Amino acid sequence: MTSLFLLEISEIINMKYWLSLYFMLSTAIYGFTPTTSIKTDSPCGVVECRDGDERSNELDQKKLFNMIRRGVVAVDVIAHVIVNKLVNEKMWHGTGFLVDIEHGLIVTNAHIVGELSVCSYRVKFGNGHVAEARCEYIDPCYDFAILSVNPKDIPDYCIPLECSETPVSLNLMVYSMGNSSHNEFSTYAGYVFDTESILWLKPLPEQSFQFSGLTSGGASGSPVFNRDGKVIGVLYGGKLISGAALPISYVVPVVNAIRNGRKFTRYFCGCILDYTSIQDAVSSGAIPEEAAKELEKKSLSINNKILYINKKLTAFGANENETIAGDIVWAVNGTIIGASLKKIDEIINDNPGENLAITVYRNGVKKEYKLSVHELKTDVKKLLSFAGVTFFEATNEIKISIGKGAGGVYFADSEMGSPFSEITSPSSGKYSGGIYQLVSINGNKISCLEDLCGIILDLRTKEVFTVHFIRLGFDSQESSIIVKHTPDFAESTLYTFDQSNKKWTAKHIVD
Repeated sequence: MTSLFLLEISEIINMKYWLSLYFMLSTAIYGFTPTTSIKTDSPCGVVECRDGDERSNELDQKKLFNMIRRGVVAVDVIAHVIVNKLVNEKMWHGTGFLVDIEHGLIVTNAHIVGELSVCSYRVKFGNGHVAEARCEYIDPCYDFAILSVNPKDIPDYCIPLECSETPVSLNLMVYSMGNSSHNEFSTYAGYVFDTESILWLKPLPEQSFQFSGLTSGGASGSPVFNRDGKVIGVLYGGKLISGAALPISYVVPVVNAIRNGRKFTRYFCGCILDYTSIQDAVSSGAIPEEAAKELEKKSLSINNKILYINKKLTAFGANENETIAGDIVWAVNGTIIGASLKKIDEIINDNPGENLAITVYRNGVKKEYKLSVHELKTDVKKLLSFAGVTFFEATNEIKISIGKGAGGVYFADSEMGSPFSEITSPSSGKYSGGIYQLVSINGNKISCLEDLCGIILDLRTKEVFTVHFIRLGFDSQESSIIVKHTPDFAESTLYTFDQSNKKWTAKHIVD
């Protein structure tokens, strides 16, 4: 689960905080929110409950939670190979939910599935039955993934959860059910307080919504659902007393493609978008006041937000269009966008591979340009484990964050005793963290994993070799170091993801 934060002391001593926590815990534990009134004329502020419809409300919610439980699964993950060697945990847990029984499809988070790792998965259904799962899809842009299980392994007890087609709205009462703190199928309630959030947990922005409600590690992948029992989002982050979720509308097209036997392709406009204040945009002269009034009249922004181009990415053809960083995004293909980042994603993927007509404001003047779109390929289908390090080829995140194009071999952390620990170990004075590009070993240029595989047998006969590398995002200059290792223990294995059966295969590189 994404990082959780300690409560501020000022919040803890605030009486309103304790009262709101009482309501939240009552909902979480008893399945209903007490209806209350505060006697303002009482010196003690006595809370009185009106019993009215309380019992029927409790029964209705019990039926709702019983239904949702039949579609929720607890997910256990074992990482056999992982890029981040400094992560002590090789096992973690999360949540998922069934969306298709016939094809055995389960929605969860990409960070639960493990994007740079070789993992195996087990899911536990609401009636206690367990089944092995496999990775069907990891989204290259947003924090969600699809697992699949053999439909024969799904108990008759289970049902698929229905996805809502209604956009998320402010103050909507929602619930989440999941594996919080390894408390399987625990349920919490809250209210949506923001529908235009970007948390930047992935390199590309997503339009998330936030809601009040208890969240903790293991809740990632939980369905966020409304009173009708329809899923409105996938929980992926939180701050203990609130949660952040990806709208389910990001997920539905992928599920539909998989169930219809089609490959889903995600497209991207090559620009990083972010929110800025409409009020500030007007004050700075970026947009005219009339434009702001038009947005307000059409209710296209509820939090005084508008989108702008924060960065153009050279690795995704940014130089092919005439937009510039700082342009205010007004319309795409004739549709006024306002604060709806999700709308741009829909337009791009409804017109796959086609250029976009984008209308922007620049210094208060409206301009129109063509914006090229590019395919985002699913990351990491091949990993090479050698001498305590896992090597991989260029990912979308590297291309987006660093601007690197295709090609190259990279590594991050190393195990203790690895010859590469001189570069990556915190105990080394040379350590600076981050991602490294492997340039060459003993003068052999490394541009792909096959190049590295080709020299491994020779490296296994040497006790000393020279490594040239670049630490990305630091000074981007090539460095060199002579490393020593024990060749007898320098095992090497190439892991390849077999798309046909959704499984990893291991090939040991031996003499």
